[in-house]
Amino acid sequence: MFKEKQFVTAIGIFVVKAINDEYIELDPFEKGSVDIANEYRENGYSELSADGKTKPFDGFSIGDFFKLDGKYKVVRSNEVFTKIELENQLLSLPNHKLLEVA
Repeated sequence: MFKEKQFVTAIGIFVVKAINDEYIELDPFEKGSVDIANEYRENGYSELSADGKTKPFDGFSIGDFFKLDGKYKVVRSNEVFTKIELENQLLSLPNHKLLEVA
């Protein structure tokens, strides 16, 4: 669990799992199987394109892939998930994919 207003950085690549009124839920993306690697190449803070390169941010949609570079202020946190703010949107990330930074 992280403290409010401390800074964290995200490890790895994330896929948008769910969008609700309060926040967007991101899950870690592990490039393992051929099917999921193809989905990663097709769908692609960097939004990733079909070839895995950074593309202009066009909003959050389910299935989009993101790499979150930089440090983000914790809005709130529990034992499993932490909420950060990016582009005026609250994002929910799993704690095991976050590191505390100064």
